[in-house]
Amino acid sequence: MQPHIEILLIVFVALTGLAVVLQACVLFAIFITLKKVAQSTEDLKATVLPLVHSTRETMERLSPSVMTISTGIAELTEMLHKETKDVRVSVSEIMQRVNHQTERLDAMLTTGLDTVERAGAVIESAVALPVRQANGIVAAIKAVIETYRNTKPSHSVRYPDPEDPGI
Repeated sequence: MQPHIEILLIVFVALTGLAVVLQACVLFAIFITLKKVAQSTEDLKATVLPLVHSTRETMERLSPSVMTISTGIAELTEMLHKETKDVRVSVSEIMQRVNHQTERLDAMLTTGLDTVERAGAVIESAVALPVRQANGIVAAIKAVIETYRNTKPSHSVRYPDPEDPGI
């Protein structure tokens, strides 16, 4: 073989050996890293698993209580709906009665005020007519007295002259 090819072959074998050693180093580094990760995972498992177990136990212990409470809340809600409906019916009945009594009171007051107004009109007409008549009589008496008190006529009556050309 030629010396050139032998050198090239040695170089290639050396490069391949170097690549294999480099690959072995990388694999060893990966192994160490995985070992550390596995150790961390074990530590994590040791910490997390008890927490998961205690959480599960707590949930199993609390589940019946939660179910009981939710059932109680559902019953309470249903009862409140029924009571609210009953209260609405009662309030509606009370409002109808109040409206009825208000209408009755309004009718009574209207009737009473109308009666007072009519009575006032009757009293006014019963009192006003005699008062007017009395005022008329008093005025007539005053006029007669005034007429007799003045003996002299305050003005003379003048009759037109038939011969007067102004007429």
